[in-house]
Amino acid sequence: MKEHVDLEAVYPFPPERVWEALTNSDALSKWLMPADFQPLIGYRFRLDRPDQNPIKGKVIEVETAKILAYTWEDDDEGQESVVVWTLEPKDGGTQLRLQHRLVEAPVVNCLSMDLYFNWRHALRMGLPQFLRHLTYAVRPPIVYVDESQSVKEEVKA
Repeated sequence: MKEHVDLEAVYPFPPERVWEALTNSDALSKWLMPADFQPLIGYRFRLDRPDQNPIKGKVIEVETAKILAYTWEDDDEGQESVVVWTLEPKDGGTQLRLQHRLVEAPVVNCLSMDLYFNWRHALRMGLPQFLRHLTYAVRPPIVYVDESQSVKEEVKA
């Protein structure tokens, strides 16, 4: 069990393209899970998971192509957390950081390892595959940085 998830990845696509993949309901439905999402502060959304209760949340911070934050309410886990995406231009592409943290509670809780591995898989496989279909240009390798374990991986795009 972990108290938080911190993952980073560098994609050879501009921040605006990565932002679209993070904030457009159709895009999210293709690389993450079926979604009803809009990047508007206060917007209540849901992410539908097969054979589980949906994830519900509320958008709490939006700075177009820079920061997206929302609550993450998982009835199956019985706890509320916050997801923050930070995008920064890097070498003609985008450095994307995902932080997923529990909301402070009187009892110390932990996020499940499944959640960590699901996010890691989404950043390594789902999102890059989705982004690849949006361009035909030759791209440099994607570099993945997992700060929670100080692991750096490189995968050809």
